[in-house]
Amino acid sequence: MTTSSGSLDANVLLRLLLNDVPGQHLAAAKLIEGSPRPFVVSDIAIVEMVFVLERHYGFTRAQIAEAIEGLASLTEINCHWELLKRALPIFSRFPKLSFEDCCLAVQAELDDALPLWTFDQKLANQAPGVKTVTRPN
Repeated sequence: MTTSSGSLDANVLLRLLLNDVPGQHLAAAKLIEGSPRPFVVSDIAIVEMVFVLERHYGFTRAQIAEAIEGLASLTEINCHWELLKRALPIFSRFPKLSFEDCCLAVQAELDDALPLWTFDQKLANQAPGVKTVTRPN
């Protein structure tokens, strides 16, 4: 038995959130509100949304966090909320870190796979549970 109504792409969620293409906003809202079961939203779709909101629409990190939290709170949406509720504050607090890096650090913690090893010094200095791979002498 199917436990979801399917998956949603980032562009459907963006149209729902932004209402910048009214016909698509209405279609997205009707699809989601009329569904008997929640829709799955992958972490990758959320990462794409964050990228688009930041780069193409000029949202601040605080605005992005608020928008993603709002979508994740909808009963019609089934997403990896534990990852998001931990990654969004790191993303908001550290402007030099990408959302992808914040998610990687949190996912390593959730998977009980710490430390997350990286060559990215910024990430290692700012995200918990991240260590830098050192070069041999």
